[in-house]
Amino acid sequence: MTSLPALHPFEKSEWLWPTLPSSLQNTYADFRRDFRLKAVPRRAPFFITADQNYMLYLNGRYVGRGPARGFQTHWPYDEHYLAPLLRRGHNWLSVRAYNSGACCGQYLHQGVAGLICAGAFGGVDLGTNGTSWIKRITPGNRGDTARLSWLLNFQEHVDARIGDQSWITSAAAPKGWQVDPWVVGGRAAGCMPWHSFESRGIANLGHELLPYACVLRGTTGRNDPGWEQGKNVAVGMRGELTGAKWTSAASEKKVDAPFCRVQKRSRKAGPLLPFQTVQIGATGRDRWRAVLLDMGKPVIGTLLVDATGARGGEALDFCFTEYLEDDGSPSIPDGRLGCGSAMGARLRLRPGRNRHEFFQLIGHRYLIVMVRGSAAPLTLRLALRFSVYPMDVTGRFETDHVDLNAIHRICVQTQRICALDSYVDTPWREQAQWWGDARVQAQNTFHLCNDTRLVVRGIRQIAQQDVPNGLTYGHAPTDFHNCILPDFSLIWLLTLWDHYHQTGDISLFVEQWPRARRVLDYFQTEGRDSRTGLLRYDPRYWLFLDWTEIHKDPIPTLLNLWYILTLQKLSILTGVAGMKREGRELATLLSAQTRRVNRHFWDAKAGLFHDGLDKQGRPVPSHCVHSQTLALHTGLQPAHHATMLEKSLLPYACDDKIEGVARPSSYWVTYVYEALAAAGHRREVIDHIRRHYSKMIPGGSTWENFDIMIFDTIASRTHAWSAHPMYHFARIIGGVTQSATAWRRIRFAPEFTVPGVNRARVAVPSPHGLIESSWTRTGTRLDVELTLPKGITADVFLPGVPRRAVTGRQRWRLEG
Repeated sequence: MTSLPALHPFEKSEWLWPTLPSSLQNTYADFRRDFRLKAVPRRAPFFITADQNYMLYLNGRYVGRGPARGFQTHWPYDEHYLAPLLRRGHNWLSVRAYNSGACCGQYLHQGVAGLICAGAFGGVDLGTNGTSWIKRITPGNRGDTARLSWLLNFQEHVDARIGDQSWITSAAAPKGWQVDPWVVGGRAAGCMPWHSFESRGIANLGHELLPYACVLRGTTGRNDPGWEQGKNVAVGMRGELTGAKWTSAASEKKVDAPFCRVQKRSRKAGPLLPFQTVQIGATGRDRWRAVLLDMGKPVIGTLLVDATGARGGEALDFCFTEYLEDDGSPSIPDGRLGCGSAMGARLRLRPGRNRHEFFQLIGHRYLIVMVRGSAAPLTLRLALRFSVYPMDVTGRFETDHVDLNAIHRICVQTQRICALDSYVDTPWREQAQWWGDARVQAQNTFHLCNDTRLVVRGIRQIAQQDVPNGLTYGHAPTDFHNCILPDFSLIWLLTLWDHYHQTGDISLFVEQWPRARRVLDYFQTEGRDSRTGLLRYDPRYWLFLDWTEIHKDPIPTLLNLWYILTLQKLSILTGVAGMKREGRELATLLSAQTRRVNRHFWDAKAGLFHDGLDKQGRPVPSHCVHSQTLALHTGLQPAHHATMLEKSLLPYACDDKIEGVARPSSYWVTYVYEALAAAGHRREVIDHIRRHYSKMIPGGSTWENFDIMIFDTIASRTHAWSAHPMYHFARIIGGVTQSATAWRRIRFAPEFTVPGVNRARVAVPSPHGLIESSWTRTGTRLDVELTLPKGITADVFLPGVPRRAVTGRQRWRLEG
C-alpha cells in the first residue's frame, strides 16, 4: 500500500500513552477529550490510530475500532466521520486503547505503545497535543492473564469495583486523570518506530448489535480451590464443567433454579439493544451456576454485559466455544494443547448496575456464562457487537434444493466472519492472515461482491514481511518464524494473477514485480535440488501442501507443479505489462521446469504422475489426487487427461477408497472441483459437495477439514478456506463462469441434471455490474434466462441451442 506523506494528517499531533514502555504487558489505557461546539459542522472528519488497537466512542455512542493490522514503519490509520453524532454545546470523545506488550499472529510489538489523533472542525482542534486530552491506565484490568491462544492477545480479567466504564457514557468529565503533556518519549508524529502513516485502504469494521438467540441449558457446581487467582478462566471452567449435568432450559421454572430465562424484550435498555436477558439464581458463597447461550450462528465480536442486582464481588466468568458435543454439552478445548485455545474472560461486579463491553474480538457460536459467589439473583442482559468487514453482498444463489441452499448459506456466513481487517483463517483460535486461505477467500468474495480491497491490502502486507532469501511468511504481520511456507509463497505470486484476472488492472503486478522476482530467486537457488534441478523440500521451513500425508521429502511433485502453474500465470502477466525481457526469462524457466517434471515424475505405464522422488532419486509408488489435479490445471500430458480423471479424480469424487493415496482436505478440494468441472464432470462436483458439506449445516459454518476428528478440539469449525462451494454453485448450477480478464466474457452453461434441483437463480457481481441467471424445469420444458450488464459477452452452451455469443438479456425455452 502506498504510504502517505510521513506526517499526514498528524503533523501537529503527538503520540500519547499514560506510562513508560517498561510496563506494557496486556495493558489497557483510557483517553478522553471534552470540547464544545457552537454549531454542528456539516463535515467532521477525525483521524485516529493506536499501537496496538483502539475503540472510539463519541458522546457515549460507539464509533469504531482499529487500526487495521500493519507494520509500524508505515502504521495504518483510520478516518471516521463524526458529524452525525455531534451536537451543539458539550461533546466528548472517549478512547479505549490496548497494547499486548507481545507479538502474536497479527501484530509485531516494537516495545512501545501510543495513541495519536487529529481533527479540526467547528473551531476546535482535537489533535493529541498539549493538555487537551486526559488519560490513565485502565484500573481493574489484570495484566498477568493467559493468552486467548498462541496467535491472539490475552484474556480479559476485569474488576469493575476498581474501575468501571461509566466515563464513556457520562457527560461529566472524569476527575483525577493525567492532564500533563507527557507524550511517548516526548515524540511527535514521524518518530520511530512509526516513521510514517498509511491510510487503512479498506472499510472500517461493522458494529451491528446482535442478541444471543436462546438459552439452551444450565448447570451448577462448587468452585474449585484457587479459582480467583487462576490466570486462565477457560481452563478453570473446563475443569469445573467436566462431567457436569446440564438441565434443559425448558425444564427451568423458578428463579432459584440454576437459571431462568427471561423473555427477550424490545424496549430500550441503555446501550444494549437488542439483548438476551437471563436471570440467574443466587449461588451461595462457594458455588457457581452456569448457563449456555446459543447465538444461532457463528459470529465474531465483543461481548457486552448489562448486569443488575449485584451486591458487589460476584464474578462472571465467560467461555466462548464453536460447537457442542454429541450430548449437547459445550466443547471447551484444553488450552494447554494444540494452538493453546483458551477463549475466556472474567468480570467482577461492583454493587448495583454494571455495564461493560469487553475489548478483544472473539469468534464463537456458544457462550457459557458462569456466576460465582452471588447472594441474590442476578439479571444479565447480553449482546454481541458483531464486527466484520462490511461487504455489500449482491451475489445470490437459490434453488429448490434445501441442502444446497443451506450449504451456500453456511459458506456465506463463514466467509463473512473470516473477513476482518484482512482475510483470516478462522475468527476463533487464530485470526491470522494465512495466504493459502486468502486465495480461496478472495474467490469467495468475488462471488459475493465486487470488492478487491482486502486481497490487495493482503498482497502488499505479505510482501512486506520476508525472509532474506526472498520467501514470504505464511501469514503477516507475525512473529511465528516457523510459519514460512514455500508453497504459500507461490500462492502469493498466483494472487497477483487472480487480482489481474478479476480486475484487468496490471498496475499491482508491476508494483510487486521486484518482490515477486525475489521469491522466484529463492526457487532458482536455495529451493532447488542440484542433481535434478527440481524444487526440493527445504527442512528449514514448513512445506504445507495440504492437511494430508502427501509425499514431501526430499522432492515432491506437488510443489513442482505449483511452480509450473505460477510460471505460466506470471508469463501472461509480463506479456500484458509489456515486460518482454522478463517474459523471455520466465518462458525459459517454464520450459526447463516442464521438461524436468515430465522426465522425473511421469509414470507412462499408469498414465499418472508419481508423487515425488525418494532419497535415492527413485519415483515413489503413489499417485495422489493432488498431483493429477495440478497436472490438469497446468495442462501437462494432455493426451492422458482422461486417464487422470478416470483413475484418480473421479474415484475420489465418488468417494471410492483408494489405498495409499492422500485425500484432499476441504480446503484443497476446491482445485479438484475446478478440474472436474472444466472436464465436464460438474454433477460429480455437486454430489461430492452435497455429501460432505451437509453434515456441516447444523453447526452453521464450514470446517477446517472434512474429517474434523483427526484434529479433535484443535480444529476449527469456522474456516473460510472451505467455503468455496458458494462459487462452485454459481459456476455449475448457475452456469456463470468467468472466461476472460475483468469478466469481459463468461461461459454460460448451467448444469440441469443435478438430482432434486428443478429451478435455480444466481447473481454474480462483476466489475461491470450484476450477472443474473435463472432456470426452471417444468416437466420436460426448461425456461432459461440470462441478464448481462453492458461490457460482458457470454458464450452460450445450452442443449439443442446453437453455440453463439450473446449480450444483454436473453431467454430460451428448451423442450424435451
